[in-house]
Amino acid sequence: MTRIIVIGPLKTKFIINGVNQYLKWIEKYEKVELIQIPLSGDLNIMPPKNYKDKDFEKIQKYLTDSYNIVLDENGDNLTSVELAQFYDNIKSTCGKKHISFFIGGPLGHSEKIFEYSDKTFSLSKLTFTHEIATLILLEQLFRANKILNNERYHY
Repeated sequence: MTRIIVIGPLKTKFIINGVNQYLKWIEKYEKVELIQIPLSGDLNIMPPKNYKDKDFEKIQKYLTDSYNIVLDENGDNLTSVELAQFYDNIKSTCGKKHISFFIGGPLGHSEKIFEYSDKTFSLSKLTFTHEIATLILLEQLFRANKILNNERYHY
């Protein structure tokens, strides 16, 4: 099963609507579970490293028996077709219970997560909020499924 683990809640109505729509469309192909992890406290009080390490503690349980893909601005850039091929290969060969995509919170990821990362890739050279990143990732997973099923994906 594919999971998207995102630090921080989705709060913006149009994004929530878009996320729900893509989850519905993807359901035709596979089950994707969206897991929203609460923020770790006040960014203005806690040092950034401590904040990110607390985030890591919350997601640690999702790292086992999973092929872990960390979204990070310094990760590999893939085209949609490359992502589809990569995703298809992982689904058929990884031998793990889950494929998990990790989207960081307002400060990004703790360095600790990269020790567990099987793949790190970037959605863009631009920086996105966790909400926008979740929506873009879901759109790309939907597109990947369309590509893999030889269906039109340009609209």
